[in-house]
Amino acid sequence: MRLTEITEFPEMFQIANLKIKIIIFLIFAIPLLAFFVSLNLRRLHVILLGFSPILALILPIELCPDFFIEAFENSQKPIIFYSDVKSVRENGRLCMTLYNEARRRSSIKKLSAYKGNTSILKQFDKVIAQLNLLPVKNNVHLIVLESFLDPELLQGAKFSRKSTHPDFAKIIKDKGTLSLSPVFGGGTAQAEFEVLCGVPAMREISGVEFNVFSGAETPCLPSILVKAGYHTIATNAYVPEFFNSINAYKGLGFEKKYYPKEYAASLETYLSTGDLKDEKYMFDGDLLKQNLTFITDWIKKNPGTPLFNYVMAIYGHTPNLIDTTKRPTIIEVKGAIHDEQLNRAVNQYYYRTEALAEFINAIFKIDPKSLIILVSDHIPPLVYGPITYNKLNYVNGDKNFMYINRAFFFENGHIVKYNTINHFEIPHIILNYITQGTYCKEHPCSFQKQSSAIVKIDYKDLYMTIMAHAIDL
Repeated sequence: MRLTEITEFPEMFQIANLKIKIIIFLIFAIPLLAFFVSLNLRRLHVILLGFSPILALILPIELCPDFFIEAFENSQKPIIFYSDVKSVRENGRLCMTLYNEARRRSSIKKLSAYKGNTSILKQFDKVIAQLNLLPVKNNVHLIVLESFLDPELLQGAKFSRKSTHPDFAKIIKDKGTLSLSPVFGGGTAQAEFEVLCGVPAMREISGVEFNVFSGAETPCLPSILVKAGYHTIATNAYVPEFFNSINAYKGLGFEKKYYPKEYAASLETYLSTGDLKDEKYMFDGDLLKQNLTFITDWIKKNPGTPLFNYVMAIYGHTPNLIDTTKRPTIIEVKGAIHDEQLNRAVNQYYYRTEALAEFINAIFKIDPKSLIILVSDHIPPLVYGPITYNKLNYVNGDKNFMYINRAFFFENGHIVKYNTINHFEIPHIILNYITQGTYCKEHPCSFQKQSSAIVKIDYKDLYMTIMAHAIDL
């Protein structure tokens, strides 16, 4: 639990239906109203005295966070750095909330030292110089898919027919990759941060890194590619304000940003949501067809300029609404638990893979010497959250099951399978592809090893340097 997670409330409120919005309002409004009505201003000194224990906790966090952190770590049970859940179980929710806030404030104070981290910045400059020496730079198409759950990973579920569209099955040839996302059920921006910056979303500065991006130039993958001569575009199927994406995309290095005209009438765009009746979120097929038309024209007009085409899809977002007049229910799901949202997600997957097959086959024709990556941001929460996944033996009950997602890599028209990776390794895979393997000869690339287990502390300096530039201290 982190105090900064309060910043996620506007996004949560925005996607909630009217009934949920009313309930949320009443939950907050009624206690606040009761509190103010019960106040006796003549006993103000007693009220202030009652708040003194809270102030005694808050002031050290505000004024001397490092002292608070040291005292906490010396007096409480060990912090499980890779699991908030386990840390909360050991130390309590309130204690961990205060600890994480102290750590965040301590990190912010230290950020200024990272802004001029010459050793890290020299590494970026070296990669850029290496890219600029290449005689040929292939295009890259990175598609992040909202809640792209592969039903075949639910070992305990039975389906009335194959959940993967046959056209897509022909392309992937059972060579899908598994990738660990930083989030479960929500928090798309955290997955975006990892696949675009190449470091774990550590939440040292904010519960959602994108929320503190100022638009200042940040040394992440798009920025590197721009300096290497690439044209970088980001296409997002949802509203610009979601997770501060306008500032985040600008800071990351995207030269052009496109949103549906229905959400961003004043911005330059080629995109339209189309008919959202009964679904709310733009269908992947409608998004990818428009993106394909746009990049086909762009590639023809700019034959000498390499392209980084980033697409953030939104279809598949909870509660997995599906317009059955357009996309009839054709798959029935059976298993140890009935989850209606899962039923919809499985049928969505069939139609989504049909649209993806059409997109990929078209890219093979117009841009055969390119890299195409499809990756799910996170798996959907469904109705019962982790319970559904446990009951249906998702990824054979792997201990990291909540974070395991499907990814597909196509290099120059051929599917490539990796051992299980982390989302934050995707930028390194991209750079290794562009440099034809040279990148990983000069940089550690764990995705080429048998195990992709990463100790997150190894990325701390890189993460802090990126965030120092993102915030623009």
